[in-house]
Amino acid sequence: MQREVQLLLDSLKVYSPSTKEARLSALLQRRMSSLGFRNVRTDAAGNAIGEIGSGRPHLLLCGHMDTVPGVIRVRQDGEKIYGRGAADAKSPMCAMICAAASQGEKPLHVTMACVTREEGDSLGVHTLIDAGGDYDAAIFGEPGGANKVAVGYRGRMEAALTVTTTGGHAASSWVRKSAVDHALAVLSRLHDYEKRRTVKDDHYRSVNVSLTVIRGGSYSNVTPRRCRTVLDIRIPPDLTAQTVRSEVLGISDDYALQNPDATVRMEFAEPTEPYEAPKDSAVVRAFQRSILTSLQTRPVFTHKTGTGDMNTLAERMKIPCVTYGPGDSRLEHTDHEYVETGDYLNSISVLKGVFREFRTISSPR
Repeated sequence: MQREVQLLLDSLKVYSPSTKEARLSALLQRRMSSLGFRNVRTDAAGNAIGEIGSGRPHLLLCGHMDTVPGVIRVRQDGEKIYGRGAADAKSPMCAMICAAASQGEKPLHVTMACVTREEGDSLGVHTLIDAGGDYDAAIFGEPGGANKVAVGYRGRMEAALTVTTTGGHAASSWVRKSAVDHALAVLSRLHDYEKRRTVKDDHYRSVNVSLTVIRGGSYSNVTPRRCRTVLDIRIPPDLTAQTVRSEVLGISDDYALQNPDATVRMEFAEPTEPYEAPKDSAVVRAFQRSILTSLQTRPVFTHKTGTGDMNTLAERMKIPCVTYGPGDSRLEHTDHEYVETGDYLNSISVLKGVFREFRTISSPR
């Protein structure tokens, strides 16, 4: 297994924070070519893409090359491999490449896409989607552990709440409420809404409204005339972005009607819908069988409270998707990122089994 470990070490040694993935893309294209991938190429987003195998079904593997900023010295210490991206998410990406390389020309068409800017604006995966493809399913690479498969992610919507008032002298603040006070009052109502949309002891199936940015005020003795806040809203799989948008907008509109001295405006960015893979899909069943046979343990199917590229591709391409890979997700974006060698190698074994089972399940009977 030295070749598999060496690919990971070499990838970790190439510093590739988001938007600066070009050197790693070139390295991975060279390695994929040497491992037997065909049609190895890059695209307008700098993605590194290669294909292996043939026929049907057609499986997309998608890992991201970029990391958050910050250098971590690459080293192997016993069973642990350290480096920026060791968990998030170069080890899942390298595991996919190594597992796919073992397929050769078996009757399973695999496209490996190492994408850019996942930690930023997700240009890589959007460019991949725009290029199209006749994929039957997709596997995304993120840390979780060799025996765990993420089958669901919440959706996300960003909202900007802007409040404007006439302002006034801070010495007579009772005359009129400041824009900041109005904004916080709207936020209080949104938190009440959040409570109504909370499922006890289940964050995955609950709505979250988080204040992430607030700007207001200009002078120390003037009540703020304008306040702009940014809200991060997470959407559970039982709801749609449109439903949550309508409910949030209704709360801000109702507040505006009750407070005519303030102008209240709520604007929304393009949302990401929640996604949950069908339990009976071929890719989910393939992981279930492979983990049982490869690791001699029961698979753990998880649901993530965050949002991933899986949501976007599943929604736009209408194919079943899951997320899988070695590593501990609690180490993501930390300064002591590592992956255990055994976990990394086990995930390669599981992926090989997934390819075998996916072919069997998807073959016409």
